[in-house]
Amino acid sequence: MKKLGAIFKQALVLCLVFLLLFCLYGLGVYVQFLHTLPSLRADIFESVYSKSVLDRQGRILSVFLNQAEQWHLKSPTPVPNKLKIAVLTYEDKRFSKHFGVDILALLRSVKNNFTQTKRSGGSTISMQVVKLYLKPKRTYANKINEIFQALALESAYNKDEILAMYLNNAPYGGNIIGYHSASLLYFGKDSTQLTWAESALLAILPNAPGLFNLHKNSQILQKKRDVLLHKLHSLGYFDETILHLSLKEPIPQGRKPVKNLAPHLSLKLIQKSTQSNITSTIDKQIQARLESKIKLYHKKLLSLGILNLAALVVDTKSGEILSYIGSQDFLDIENFGQIDGVVALRSPGSLLKPFLYALSIDEGLIAPQSLLVDVPMFFSNFKPQNANKTFQGLITAESALQKSLNVPFVKLLQTYGYEKFFFALQDMTGLNLSNASRYGLSLILGSKEMNMLQIARLYRGLGNYGYFGDLYTTLPYEKKEEKSYITQGSVYLTLQTLKELKREGDLDYHREKMAFSWKSGTSYGRKDAWAAGCSPQYTIVVWAGNFTGKPNPNIFGVKTAGTLLFELLEELPHNNVNFSLPASKLTYIEVDKISAYRLSEDMKALLPENATKNILFPIDSRILRTSPFYKKVFVYDGKELDSQDEHFMYAKPQLRLNLPLNMLTYYKLQNVNIQKHLAKQEKTLQIIYPTQNLKIIQPKDFNGQQELIIRIANLKNQNVSWYLDKNLIHSSSSSTLKILLPQGLHFLSIVGEDGSIDSVGFSVEK
Repeated sequence: MKKLGAIFKQALVLCLVFLLLFCLYGLGVYVQFLHTLPSLRADIFESVYSKSVLDRQGRILSVFLNQAEQWHLKSPTPVPNKLKIAVLTYEDKRFSKHFGVDILALLRSVKNNFTQTKRSGGSTISMQVVKLYLKPKRTYANKINEIFQALALESAYNKDEILAMYLNNAPYGGNIIGYHSASLLYFGKDSTQLTWAESALLAILPNAPGLFNLHKNSQILQKKRDVLLHKLHSLGYFDETILHLSLKEPIPQGRKPVKNLAPHLSLKLIQKSTQSNITSTIDKQIQARLESKIKLYHKKLLSLGILNLAALVVDTKSGEILSYIGSQDFLDIENFGQIDGVVALRSPGSLLKPFLYALSIDEGLIAPQSLLVDVPMFFSNFKPQNANKTFQGLITAESALQKSLNVPFVKLLQTYGYEKFFFALQDMTGLNLSNASRYGLSLILGSKEMNMLQIARLYRGLGNYGYFGDLYTTLPYEKKEEKSYITQGSVYLTLQTLKELKREGDLDYHREKMAFSWKSGTSYGRKDAWAAGCSPQYTIVVWAGNFTGKPNPNIFGVKTAGTLLFELLEELPHNNVNFSLPASKLTYIEVDKISAYRLSEDMKALLPENATKNILFPIDSRILRTSPFYKKVFVYDGKELDSQDEHFMYAKPQLRLNLPLNMLTYYKLQNVNIQKHLAKQEKTLQIIYPTQNLKIIQPKDFNGQQELIIRIANLKNQNVSWYLDKNLIHSSSSSTLKILLPQGLHFLSIVGEDGSIDSVGFSVEK
């Protein structure tokens, strides 16, 4: 007995020592694994997930394979309750009660492994997470390690986090990893929409490695799924009707195709972010509808040789981009569909005119009804032409904007100041610093290249009542301060002018059904067609052309891009919202009926009754300038007199229309009777080109030096003597003269029969 007692004591000591060593070993494994886990309770699988871009409501826009060429998506939402119940019922029914290890399951596993040929692991979900994370070889030693590593995992994460890590990383066949990937590829839906039948199938798939081929093993999978469904029903999770419907759901026969939306933007976002799920501002439904619409529209343009399209839709109030379409089709390799047209720099054509219009109102230079001059003009070496090669003579500012006339806006830019306008654009769009003089007056015609994002910022600022700021593509974001550059009153007047722009074809008849303030633009050489505009709800920018930069005579802003803009607008909800009148920001001012400029008190006193009218004008703008089309004269016996005339003391003041000389010259060429204006015109002879101090680059043709054309205004059609560098070179009533000039400084004078004289100095350079 003593001997047996001694043996028992030795055995007990050995057991205690073994148990102590086992515990120390386990503690080491526990601590070592705990130190490998990331801080701040981050997902331990974060680095292996595929990247996906979600829309503003968490719906998948685009998904991309991970570095292992796997579909391994991390769900952006918690595990759906149906899937959670199905998985725990099938996989680990005591998951909520144990601390990472289920002793009863382990003992049952040991028994089965010794008594049956079919082996079972007895692993809990926590232990499977460890296995998925470390990928150890299948040995008893590693099984023991998993026990302590699971305990460490449970001490670092809560149950919901552990379950999410398991389901996000469980294998679902081939290169499909995670329930979110499986839901997308097997059922073609977001995992939040899973049915009970689909949840049951996803619960059994990770434990059925031999059944991953859905097409071959659908009957076996269906049997396993149905057994689980019956069990869930018996546990009271759903009623007989749901069971009946669930049992009838078919097993998927293969993968669903994955179509990425907004691919150009999605690629940019995943390159900038380290997150696996990136939430964008895009609205998936809008994006899908507009992508389909643009593909159909592209087919119409192909026969015209117009190969590429791009579009943006922005929430006017927030600046969030709702739809981003970089090309007609990302997969259109033949026509360079992978180029992102949204960020490509292009000439904006006439898209900047509304902003000069609004700023000029604020500067007091014009009101919408004010008259502008539209006749041939020279601005140093720059002679702008209207698109239709015709001129209107006198035209209201609002009509000039609606007709997109070039000459009145170049002249208006000269009055406003091209540098001042350039710096305003720079602030409103976030343009890089540049030399304004590089563009000069041609800036208003699109010589400064811009991209669609910059154009969208401009028009969104206009729709935001003059407050300009950043555009946003991801959620959440830190809202940056917006700055006002145009008064609300001026913005409203501009938006109302743009609202009345003529639309192409039948679109013009349905103007009241889709209220929208917009502007078209066609770049020089017909390379780019633009349409951009805004409502209180949306800001839309559309571009059409060729990514190669090839010109095309079929490219027209109104027809090519404008038609597409309204087709896109038609697809959007709430597409007929009008801008409200900011009554406190506008007031009525008195202007003359003819030119619609302000009149001084002296001028008002000289006008007949009913010669003025009231128009709306911004309260916060500078005072509207006095009319440049009137002058005060003194008349005696029907004749205008100057102060040196002997009858001047008997003359009475009158206010008379005073048309510019270039205006009268144009009317004369158009055979319009201008005699009634000549008697009042102080100057009837003037050199139009070249202008004073102009530097002329010597023109050349194929035969060498080219003749320079000198132009004069000769309203009385009198004989004129032309002097170049004090030498008489020509004498006639002609208004043009062609001449070859050497390099250097020159002085030109013209003298009329009535004694009128004008002169300019200029230079000719290589």
